[in-house]
Amino acid sequence: MTYLVAAVVLCLTLTVLNLVVLLGVVSRLRLLGAARPPGHSHSHGHGRGEVPAPVLPPGATPAEFAATTLDGEPVDGRGARLVGFFTPQCSLCHERLPQVIEYAERGGFRREDVLAVLIGDPEETSELAARLGAVARVVVEEIDGPVYRAFAVHGLPAMYLMDDRGAVRASGTDLTGFPVVTPA
Repeated sequence: MTYLVAAVVLCLTLTVLNLVVLLGVVSRLRLLGAARPPGHSHSHGHGRGEVPAPVLPPGATPAEFAATTLDGEPVDGRGARLVGFFTPQCSLCHERLPQVIEYAERGGFRREDVLAVLIGDPEETSELAARLGAVARVVVEEIDGPVYRAFAVHGLPAMYLMDDRGAVRASGTDLTGFPVVTPA
């Protein structure tokens, strides 16, 4: 009987401790949420308590980078007009992929204008590479690779429409807000 009482007391103690920790976390989250202006879910800064935006905002210019495509072609930021970041582990990436391919085709982008960056190893990204290879130059790199860092990606998928000067014209985790492009 004493073991039963001890077990009940232990369970109650752990439950109360769990509740105290949970209330502390909720309180902290409320404080962080109150510090942001209404309607702002992301911040482009990296200060304490700020969540970085998943993509560079329009007007920003990615850092310089150098990478090699699966075809062995060297690439850098010059000439890339549509850039997308995907990973095979991301269900949202698989959902957005057809939209990006259609956008590239409908907009009349040449294969050289589109850069697809796949995060993972070549074996696990092979299906995505096959789907994108017809419309894009494909780079495979590990997370925090040179292209990933250049575009300051903090979430996947990430998509960018670039202007002629190499600045971000539109960006997001989907194509909402991207201008309608038509073949030149």
